[in-house]
Amino acid sequence: MTYNEAVQWLYSAVPNFQRDGGSKNYKIGLEGPQALWEHLGFPGRDIPTIHVAGTNGKGSTVHMLASGMKEMGLKVGVFSSPHLFNFRERAKIGTTMVPEMFVAEFVSAHKTHFEQHGYSFFELTLMLSLQWFASQKVDWIILETGMGGRLDATNICAPELCIITNIGLDHVQWLGNTRALIAKEKSGIIKPGVPVVVVQNDNETRPVFKDSANEAGAPLIWAKDFNLPTDLKGIHQNANRNGAATALELLFPEYQELWKLGLNRVVKNTALAGRWMEIDTSPLTICDTGHNADAFQYLVPQAKAAANGAHIHWVLGSAGDKDFGSILQLLPTDNSTFYWTGASSPRCASSAVLAESAANHGRYGNHFTNVQQALSAAKTNANEKDLIFIGGSTFVVADLEL
Repeated sequence: MTYNEAVQWLYSAVPNFQRDGGSKNYKIGLEGPQALWEHLGFPGRDIPTIHVAGTNGKGSTVHMLASGMKEMGLKVGVFSSPHLFNFRERAKIGTTMVPEMFVAEFVSAHKTHFEQHGYSFFELTLMLSLQWFASQKVDWIILETGMGGRLDATNICAPELCIITNIGLDHVQWLGNTRALIAKEKSGIIKPGVPVVVVQNDNETRPVFKDSANEAGAPLIWAKDFNLPTDLKGIHQNANRNGAATALELLFPEYQELWKLGLNRVVKNTALAGRWMEIDTSPLTICDTGHNADAFQYLVPQAKAAANGAHIHWVLGSAGDKDFGSILQLLPTDNSTFYWTGASSPRCASSAVLAESAANHGRYGNHFTNVQQALSAAKTNANEKDLIFIGGSTFVVADLEL
């Protein structure tokens, strides 16, 4: 089996939330991944682990942690999702992605067993990552949850530390329709006696985290404000930086100067992409994977500040199961032009549907079949001082030809 055949099999042969959303046999629960982990010999079980959950900021936080630890000389395996441009981004050590040959050999060796038990895409990519990390004898593993926490496949781990980034109204059909209910699901990663760093401290979710930590006998640490520089741009990164720095100070107090340096070398040390990422300068063109209202409450003022009074061209798409209306309400109606786009993922809403929804919210614009068409139209209309912003969905950013 070749690498391309292995990846195609993973995409097509098993339930895949990234591709299908929750409509096609979406699986949650720990029995499946626990059994699969046991079948594979528990790869990575003896390697110290950090477990990260939250609505937004998980990907940035795990890569900040990894960058800080790399500056300390540690070899760190990072499991994160979804990927942007390459399936192999899901398992990385520094900037090195899991090799194509390893993916092909892993699937080939276990394909029959996988088929017999119907494991999900997420479960299999998690195990692929753990197997590779174990083979590479990493010093630490950092696991990013998928959608939830309590029933997320990554929750089979026994971490040294847990981190919960923030809580927003996303995936409400599975996690609950209030921030308190979602916080309860995310706090399911809290383990008996294991410290947990919580980034967001507010009246609605604070009691949930306190109760969950008390029930588990887990030390609860609220993230501090470190006010440290980071190369990940955007005001929304401040909270992620504080969570990562609080965790690193807790684990490695004697190496502060090194991990602080790492927070400002995240892109260099981990090749993280898609976070307020500048892809052109004339006009200034930014893409960001933020895909819900919690993200856009930061992205909109950030875009306005970057535009500095100039016109903003918004190239936006959305997954069909997202509350796009809550994003639309945050978008400015003045000094803005909208380009509604579809994307290659079958989970994305059609641009025509988005355009109709946007018009109902007073945001009018043309719609395009794909991201490159929408971006081309924006470039044609924009002058050198304008700002082009591309986002609304990870799938939109993933379709950029960079």
